[in-house]
Amino acid sequence: MKKIEILRLESLSRAPLVIEGYLFKGSDPKAPSLAIVGAMDGDAILPLFCSSQMVSWLKSIDKEKIKGDILIIPSINHYALNIAQRFWPLDKTDLNMMFPGYKEGETTQRIAAKVFEAISGYTYGINLERRRDPTNCLPHIKLFKSGYEDLAGAKKFGFKIVHHSELNSIDTVTLQYNWQLWGTKAYSIVCPIDNLVDSNISNQIHQAMVRFMDKSRVIEHNTFNAYESNIVTKTNLRVIKAKRSGIFIPKECVGNYVFKGQILGEIIHSLNGEVINEIKASSDGMVVCCYNNSLILENAVAFRIAKFR
Repeated sequence: MKKIEILRLESLSRAPLVIEGYLFKGSDPKAPSLAIVGAMDGDAILPLFCSSQMVSWLKSIDKEKIKGDILIIPSINHYALNIAQRFWPLDKTDLNMMFPGYKEGETTQRIAAKVFEAISGYTYGINLERRRDPTNCLPHIKLFKSGYEDLAGAKKFGFKIVHHSELNSIDTVTLQYNWQLWGTKAYSIVCPIDNLVDSNISNQIHQAMVRFMDKSRVIEHNTFNAYESNIVTKTNLRVIKAKRSGIFIPKECVGNYVFKGQILGEIIHSLNGEVINEIKASSDGMVVCCYNNSLILENAVAFRIAKFR
């Protein structure tokens, strides 16, 4: 393993921002290569942890099992991580909305340009993302309908679902899209929002990445098969909203299978304790997202269900 410096940004008021990557050279020059990018947000603790654990794991295995080059960048936005803020703290910009970057531009554009330069040319790319809205969710693959997406490759991770989402104009400045545009087969792993590291969830994500690397011949490592991933699109995703504001009591967890009309949760009047809304499943399917706050507002998304096709 070789630790490489990708970017050093001097600061007038604090220590320099130093972005480092961990490069594992493969034993087979013809094998496919892989780059993994961890935390781009300052509150993305699970992506940071999963990336660092992958570095530790690759250091522990036989070097001959690593066939293709693997580059891991566990963290980019250290300044935001240090103060637990999501965005770049100086101007509140989102680093994942700055790609492919511009080396003569604003600070975050320059950071994105240097990172993108380091990870370009790899066969595969994995971007670990923290979910943005206040919900618990299943870890899953997110792929934009860009015309460059690799659905067959996404299934190699063995997650329960692959979210094949619509491409909006704003998504064309994300890392995933630009990676794909420049020839890398890129995938985003969406991690649950909770910043308390759950060993079960982190292990699922770790095993999924190992499974992908083995099936893609980046490494040689025997691993168990997992799920035959279901492709979820806008057409078979049902959004269930709260009809009242109050205290939210979920009755079902993400990953549970439910039937139409089943009670998924309740909303309790915050003063008199009465049930003022029973939240019911609108179709048969699997709960893929659940609101994760005890107080909920009217019309907030309480659950998302992936409907059986």
